[in-house]
Amino acid sequence: MNAQDYLQAADRLEAAEGLDSWTALMRVFVGRLRGMDLPAPLQPALVEATSHWCGQPRDLVGANARVWRYIEATHPPGADVATPDGRAARALLCVLMPAGDDEARSMTAEWFAAMVDEQRAAE
Repeated sequence: MNAQDYLQAADRLEAAEGLDSWTALMRVFVGRLRGMDLPAPLQPALVEATSHWCGQPRDLVGANARVWRYIEATHPPGADVATPDGRAARALLCVLMPAGDDEARSMTAEWFAAMVDEQRAAE
């Protein structure tokens, strides 16, 4: 999928379930992430994001910090996007942002698609 595909899926979910646009996009992303092979240390952050975006608030800021620690511990600075695990971690960071406006929504969809598409191409 590309960014437009993710945004359109979120628009459909928003209309069908009466969600705000950011939550709808995050639910679409979470669904995609759940189908990916994330490294084991990242699984707890995905569980927290899933719970949060399904209506059970969680500490997204703390989960975000843990994912960044994982990235920093496993990759040299900036090299994470060159590996499938690093791109998966970067995609996961997209669902660990508490809110965003329309511009952030569009930019986040572009970044998420780039990270997920790269991972899929490397598999």
